[in-house]
Amino acid sequence: MRPGQYLPDVEIGNSFWRMLGLLFAGVALTLISTAIVFDRFSGKAPETGTVVAGYVGLVFFGLGACVAGWNLLSPKTPVLFITRDGIRDTRSSWKFLPWQSVEAISTWQVRREQFLVLKLSPAAMSQSATTTTGRTLIALNKMLGLEGIPISTGTLAVNADELLRTCNAYLAAARARKTRPVVFSSPQAGVDLVEHG
Repeated sequence: MRPGQYLPDVEIGNSFWRMLGLLFAGVALTLISTAIVFDRFSGKAPETGTVVAGYVGLVFFGLGACVAGWNLLSPKTPVLFITRDGIRDTRSSWKFLPWQSVEAISTWQVRREQFLVLKLSPAAMSQSATTTTGRTLIALNKMLGLEGIPISTGTLAVNADELLRTCNAYLAAARARKTRPVVFSSPQAGVDLVEHG
């Protein structure tokens, strides 16, 4: 038997209650931005900067509310896939990341939002930086002090600690599968077949 051979594929979706909270926050902030644009607060002519901020908030929070509403309609749809071979977050532009390219896994917190951070090997990081989007995301992450690929856990149906434990188990199984020779019993007595992973 290979190490980690029987680890099941894990599919994680969004939490209904967390998405509902985001929907309510998005709608409330959209309404506030609308009130700013149409000057429902002061009764006098709004300043140009205030109107621009209102329009930006209207678009930003309106789109956020739409995305939260869309995700709320499909809470059973998985957004994070963890397999014996790697991890894939459908909410980001990153492709499937094999465990062989992951050097370490940690958590990172900004205010109340927690992220799982996958530190990639230099070769995998340079391969990810071949597109403009990849280079931009890596540069933004470095500006924030992140050395790796962040995965947001804010709306997931699991918390950051549980996700960290799960990913570390799969990473350890992938490393064990890669480095250890596996011995299979042969039908012939006294003969062992060795496979190097």
